[in-house]
Amino acid sequence: MGTVRDSVVIVTGGAGGIGEAISSALASRGAHVVVADIRTDAAAAVAGRLRAEGLSASAETLDITDPASAAALVESVLHAHGRIDSLVNNAGLDAPHGHPSEIDATHWRHVIDVDLNGAWWCTQAVLPAMTSAGNGRIVLISSVAARASGAPLSPAYSAAKAGLLGLTVSLATTLERDGILVNAITPGPTGNTGRAFSPEGREAYLAAHPLGFGGPKPIADAVCYLLDDSGDWLSGTVLNVSGGDHRGI
Repeated sequence: MGTVRDSVVIVTGGAGGIGEAISSALASRGAHVVVADIRTDAAAAVAGRLRAEGLSASAETLDITDPASAAALVESVLHAHGRIDSLVNNAGLDAPHGHPSEIDATHWRHVIDVDLNGAWWCTQAVLPAMTSAGNGRIVLISSVAARASGAPLSPAYSAAKAGLLGLTVSLATTLERDGILVNAITPGPTGNTGRAFSPEGREAYLAAHPLGFGGPKPIADAVCYLLDDSGDWLSGTVLNVSGGDHRGI
């Protein structure tokens, strides 16, 4: 049985945007949040703000492209708290749109390394502790870009985000027997993070999507739902949180 209150949760990329909203939402529900980010000062600032609000938080430096950095983060959290109840794989980067013929090797490798491989390194690092405890929750933040068509998205970005969905299903199938639940969220455009809209593009989007831009809060709320006891019977689920940007399965 899961509960957010009094749990220890690592949020990668927790120092800004959707990650900061997730960190704040979990801390407000009584979790100790480890704000893990490559931006050391920003992570410390978010954790400091949460503590000033009377909430429980700490900051760690994390380079998700480096397996050693992920392992060091886990070791530090286990030393401080003795357990890791949940991991939110939120860290990633947006990639500029481009025609497939314009994508060079450096772009492809970097986007895949950050947006797909990073989640794997962090997940692999927490598994021994979760398996030993016999429980755990892992959430991967993917994107509607994993299955949407029509927008001129980066092929590398779409491939990486689709890879997270495959990783979610594979991990869930294997880890349920160990008491570990793995799920994914596919956010749509929030309006203030991710891809930028021109004034004309923003107007066209809002005309086609009556629910508009939800900001990062709906994604943070969905993470809390998956990590709390409301998520006890969810495994291998892809939760679409996009305000109608993606409809259907």
